[in-house]
Amino acid sequence: MRRVLLRSLAVVIILAAVVAGIGALRVHLTFGTKIDESDLTVNLDEGDRFSLAVPDRGASVGDSWSAAATPDGVLEAVDNRKVMSNLADRLFGPEMGGGGGTRYFVFEARKQGTARVVVNNCFRGCDNENTRRFARSVTWTITVD
Repeated sequence: MRRVLLRSLAVVIILAAVVAGIGALRVHLTFGTKIDESDLTVNLDEGDRFSLAVPDRGASVGDSWSAAATPDGVLEAVDNRKVMSNLADRLFGPEMGGGGGTRYFVFEARKQGTARVVVNNCFRGCDNENTRRFARSVTWTITVD
């Protein structure tokens, strides 16, 4: 009986490790290397996938993030997605008025060179002096070797 329990426990542990490994691989394939505002100058290799991360309080608050890379051709924009901060919001969606998390702008390094990526938050449309005061931008310099 004890031997059966130990084997069952071993199988459960192995399955959990496999599932965790698959999950980690899926996240890496989706986002690549995650880069936040603490590292604004980055060196990558051709073909690398990476994500630029900024805090996103959600559209209900007024955040509206966008990204632009120049010059064309060095980087290719692949995705733009938000990952909710808490597990309940990830599973069931945010409550009304909620929805804070991290916005990831996913790129692939296409060819050698240096590109500048500017990520802007045009808070509540940036249509007047009050909303423009809360707008902000972050600039990364990405060098592809």
